[in-house]
Amino acid sequence: MREYAGSMPRSRTALYEQVDTHWFRILLLGSMLLVSVATILRFADNPFYVNKDSALFQHAGWSILNGADLYIDIWDLKPPLIYFVTVGLAALSFGNMAVLHVLSVIVAVGTIVAGITLVGVLTHRLTNDGFASVVAGLTMFILTSVYSFPYAGIRPKYFVFLCGVGALLLAVDDRPFLAGAAGAAAAGFWQLGAPIALLVVGMSLQRNGRDGMWRAIGGGLTVTVLTVAPFVLQGHTTALFVEAVLAPIYGVEGYTVVGRLLMFVIQIGYGVLIVPFAIYGWGQAIVDDYTEYWWVAAGGVIYSYQLFLEFQGAIELILLFMFLALGVGLLVSYSSTPSRRSVIAGCVVLLVVTSGYWNLAWAISGSPEPPLQNAVEDEHDRWDVPKYDSLPEDPEGWPSMETIYWEKLQPDQCHYRLGLKQQYFEQETGGTLYKSTCGQWPFEEPPAEWLLGSLSPF
Repeated sequence: MREYAGSMPRSRTALYEQVDTHWFRILLLGSMLLVSVATILRFADNPFYVNKDSALFQHAGWSILNGADLYIDIWDLKPPLIYFVTVGLAALSFGNMAVLHVLSVIVAVGTIVAGITLVGVLTHRLTNDGFASVVAGLTMFILTSVYSFPYAGIRPKYFVFLCGVGALLLAVDDRPFLAGAAGAAAAGFWQLGAPIALLVVGMSLQRNGRDGMWRAIGGGLTVTVLTVAPFVLQGHTTALFVEAVLAPIYGVEGYTVVGRLLMFVIQIGYGVLIVPFAIYGWGQAIVDDYTEYWWVAAGGVIYSYQLFLEFQGAIELILLFMFLALGVGLLVSYSSTPSRRSVIAGCVVLLVVTSGYWNLAWAISGSPEPPLQNAVEDEHDRWDVPKYDSLPEDPEGWPSMETIYWEKLQPDQCHYRLGLKQQYFEQETGGTLYKSTCGQWPFEEPPAEWLLGSLSPF
């Protein structure tokens, strides 16, 4: 190794040694470079574009800072932690929405880079293999959204990714209290982060016994109490429960199994071929040491079911890809020869490039459409069904979310985002989109009686 220090490696073995030694630096700087450059290019191509959801999160941060109440003046089905972040960013921006957007983009980039780096760190904890750790981190880039979408603003999925992989890493490092806290934070950014919290409790029980389990639960409860305390103190507990718990349950979209699987292909492209690599890695690890690696396969299986629960875009698969990346890293570490390791790494690079082409070819002038893309989309249209049987009509004359954001409007109606799920929820519970405050209990029975009745098996 010393013979080639500071120079290009002269053999495959020397290359592996270089990567194995400097894996963390390669992963951190490489992911930072790729995500930053992609964000700058997308931002330059469409300056200050803000996604509708990002506009809500960022605008609500500013609005809350100026006296609005979350879940009362602003209807949203996301848990509250993303708004803790955007309130802080709004304070730093001093009311300038352009500055707020730039800060949000910077935080989004930093969160994604940190999450990808921690995927590599977690892989290294499991394998002690620097090359496998780099390949695992690289696998995350098959999910094109991790580098092509941060330019559009902040999203809670970026934070649930960081908190989720951080929770698993802390559990592997036998720090159950902090692992439980990070797992609860993941759920506090997005409801589907909750399985991470449950996995962390199981890992802590298996690794540290009942004491570890209770410490993990204690960490989770600590974060949960700190998160909901402001709403309890303001008397907004019911509003929080109605919008962040009940509404997502009501809002599960209609689908066909074939249609969802085809949507997976549409969103990921050729990158779907990474799935068998990851599954093989999970299998090898379980056969080798079930007690050490069970949670990797368990997490992957759990989040594969997400395709049929919550799947409106590729970024929502970020937790599934986290477990796929760990599976690929394990597969590389179990490969017995340098040639096999090289083949797997080469396949990952190829899938990163081709999935990027599948999703971003439209942005390149004169670029031909990716092969099979139209055929898959046509087949999906044949199997697709309406998300909801019916929806109330959109109110006329309401400003777009982008207009609300840039003009710093504070609408009289609390339903100003007008997402399909909130429209469906109001319709199914007999509510209306035309109201100045939200969060009211939608049923005749009081909350406690309704909850007990719902949980009762009789």
